[in-house]
Amino acid sequence: MGFLMEDESASYVHGGLAPVANVQNIAIDTKSPFYLHPSDHPGLIFVTQPLSENGENYFTWRRNMLTALQSKNKAGFVDGLIAKPDVHSRDFQSWIQCNAVVKSWIVNSLSRELQTSAAHADTASEIWCDFDERFTQGIALRVYDLKRSIALLQQEKSAISTYYRKLKGVWNELHNLRPIHVCTCGAGKKMQEMREEEKVFDFLMGLDDTYKTVRSQILSIDPLPGLGRAYAVAAQEEKQQVVAAARVPTIEATTLLAKAPHMRHGGDQKIDRRGENSGERRHGGLHCTQCNRSNHSKENCYEIIGYPPGWRRPKPRGGN
Repeated sequence: MGFLMEDESASYVHGGLAPVANVQNIAIDTKSPFYLHPSDHPGLIFVTQPLSENGENYFTWRRNMLTALQSKNKAGFVDGLIAKPDVHSRDFQSWIQCNAVVKSWIVNSLSRELQTSAAHADTASEIWCDFDERFTQGIALRVYDLKRSIALLQQEKSAISTYYRKLKGVWNELHNLRPIHVCTCGAGKKMQEMREEEKVFDFLMGLDDTYKTVRSQILSIDPLPGLGRAYAVAAQEEKQQVVAAARVPTIEATTLLAKAPHMRHGGDQKIDRRGENSGERRHGGLHCTQCNRSNHSKENCYEIIGYPPGWRRPKPRGGN
């Protein structure tokens, strides 16, 4: 808050219609909607995605733009709360200046196709109301599309965070179209609680079947946990599944190593199978005179025909 010295001279705006003291032994009210910070220049851009010509992103654009104007204490210049003062009013010149700045901010956030017509509007409120009339006619259809998107949205093996982010984007847009108005009777609070429960149901319905145990656990809790708690439980289960999946190759490798000695020393068993497969064992035991072992003949002895790759040569038994 600052103070300036008063000057007894006066100046006139718009051809001398309104005398305005050049002074200024008056405190600068930074909370006034007419206050412009030095950084509040007309070239500011508040929205990263401009409003498209067909208004496809209108509701998201409107929400983001309104939030930015509220942060600057200038929302009243578009919603009609700060009407144009009389030309003789002390606020007239301040209103003219602020309206021009807000109008520039809106134009900066539009696509090139919309900028031309908006630039010729007299007030920021005129631009705002024009877009409301043009792009809110199909609100019922848009609500239907959003509801349908929520019903069809599935996790489909994506990360819990990715799935949740998609849902939240649809929820936010739906909330912008159908906001819950504040009241003192408590009905608004009850409606908000019911809407939060619906979000929990939406979230659980779209989870993959690998989370069916978690889904059942959450639904069995009374009262039903909030959305944040449901997300935390599902995310924890996701981490456990990742850890369990990482352990499977280790277990398989350990099992393989445990079987390796048996495979290396399985020469006799392999020789036995040769006798069984040939049916010779059923007709009397075979005995190899080459290695002095049973269940195979000399013609099939590995010492003569060679050992398979990876097989360890057995230690010789006594005799020949």
